[in-house]
Amino acid sequence: MGSNPSRGLLGVMMAFETVRGMRDLPPELARKKQKIEEICKQTFERYGFEPLDTPIVESLELLTKKGSAGEAIENEIYAFEDKGGRKLGLRFDLTVPLARFVASSRSLQIPFKRYQIGKVYRYDRPQAKRYREFTQADADIIGVSSVLAELELISLSYDIIKELRIEAKLALNSRKLLESIAIASGVKRDQLSDCFRIIDKVSKVGWDEIEKELCSKKIRPDILDIIKRNDLEYAKKVILSSEQCDNGLERLNDLLRYVKIIGLSDFVNVDLSLARGLDYYTDIVMEIKSLDGTSIGGGGRYDGLIEKYGGKSTYATGISFGIDRMLDTIFDKIISKETMVKAFVAVVRNEDFDEALKVVTKLRSMGMNAEFDLMHRNISKNLEYASRKGIPYFIIIGPKELSERKVKLRDMKTGKERYFNLSDIEKIKETL
Repeated sequence: MGSNPSRGLLGVMMAFETVRGMRDLPPELARKKQKIEEICKQTFERYGFEPLDTPIVESLELLTKKGSAGEAIENEIYAFEDKGGRKLGLRFDLTVPLARFVASSRSLQIPFKRYQIGKVYRYDRPQAKRYREFTQADADIIGVSSVLAELELISLSYDIIKELRIEAKLALNSRKLLESIAIASGVKRDQLSDCFRIIDKVSKVGWDEIEKELCSKKIRPDILDIIKRNDLEYAKKVILSSEQCDNGLERLNDLLRYVKIIGLSDFVNVDLSLARGLDYYTDIVMEIKSLDGTSIGGGGRYDGLIEKYGGKSTYATGISFGIDRMLDTIFDKIISKETMVKAFVAVVRNEDFDEALKVVTKLRSMGMNAEFDLMHRNISKNLEYASRKGIPYFIIIGPKELSERKVKLRDMKTGKERYFNLSDIEKIKETL
């Protein structure tokens, strides 16, 4: 008698688990995730964004291009060689593939407004609301230098947050302004990247830890006094007193003025500690946080990225929403149907099964989501199945109904029943 390789030492079937940092979503959660994605998609399209689809797998050279994402992200890339010996990696965001696409395109209509919803991968330490495989919903505007591009992203962000009923705020800053503050505070230019990366963690580790990290990198911590004040006028005085121009401040003030005009001042606030972890950001940066502190979206301007991939110098700005973060934050608030199926068709006698096939086929051809009995179970079992799945209507085909060339439609919620002629199935959809 041969051994069974699928059994463990105790003769119990071995269960395979998901890869660490990744998860299955059962139907009840998958439907809620779909609803979040649909709201993002509908909002993007309402603002005139067009869909773009890019590969999950990209060349490793693209993903690790110097000056792109930065060392921290490079260490999180899922990298491998294919059978041809080519070095590849799984995309860690949707922005780098977009930049590659734009760099290689010669006839894009400007402004190019694109959206994409897809999975990305980072070999990060898994923790609450942080996974190694997660879904992002991005909206980007290519070719626009004005902060009106950022305004567009702020406005659509508010619409998405409002429709999902998430209590959140959007924080704004300017990398150019932060750079001017840093230089005025004695930070050396070759220390800026490390300085920003450290400061960006303040909400996670606190100011004391930030100061320790700066000192360990031999970066002067004077910048923290200015950032803690979070006062644009004070920051301007510090910058001008060091004989620098107010780099970034004018654009940030212009954006805040536009935000006020469209009535979103209560949604937006300035946060001088905001830097964003990716190196490709060049100017305005933004982050959306729910009131419990969870970051559910962010982005900014990345004017130099497309040029790094062989394209011409191009203005670009974008925002990304973490679908899984939003799902984990508000899954109990999302109202979604128990199922997308509208009606279940069943027969009383197996010999009448052909009629059920005709009815369900007709319903589906009219665009109605419909199921039928695949297992030849009795009516009570099928009613139990439909009830547990939350299917709102149940269509019964029995000998009495067939003798009159009719079907019976039962409302599963109220128990009320109606009859429809087999030759007039279209009226079922009209009624529902």
